[in-house]
Amino acid sequence: MCDKKIRHRSISTAEAARFGAAVLAIDADPDACARTTASARRFGVRVQVVHGSAPHILEDLPEPDVVRVGGGGEPVLSAVADRRPAAIVTHAGTRDEAELLGRTLAEHGYAVECVLLQSVALDVGEWAETERTVVFLLSAHRPDRAP
Repeated sequence: MCDKKIRHRSISTAEAARFGAAVLAIDADPDACARTTASARRFGVRVQVVHGSAPHILEDLPEPDVVRVGGGGEPVLSAVADRRPAAIVTHAGTRDEAELLGRTLAEHGYAVECVLLQSVALDVGEWAETERTVVFLLSAHRPDRAP
């Protein structure tokens, strides 16, 4: 399961580039950087991959228009919001974390929306749950900037 998530992240990066976005991917894991680079090559798109950890690595990077924060929690989200991109998307695994992240975005001047996404795997022989996954998806935009 974890391997699928890792592959999905590198494919999502390449997919964003296929839509014409200038994509910069940051990851502390060198293997994840290599997978993202390979995925971009496979899709024939340009992606700038930066090996490093946020928030410190953000200082030397160009100002973003839209950011997807995939990890690092509130400190990373706050550092990204300090750069004032037009929009930010992130996720949380618990309601408490979603509230913290949403409050952080609001305090940085963002209009915040949050949805709860849920996936339930069923054993169709017994129609019983075998696994449940819940995630809170937060999207935020600056009212004074269009993405």
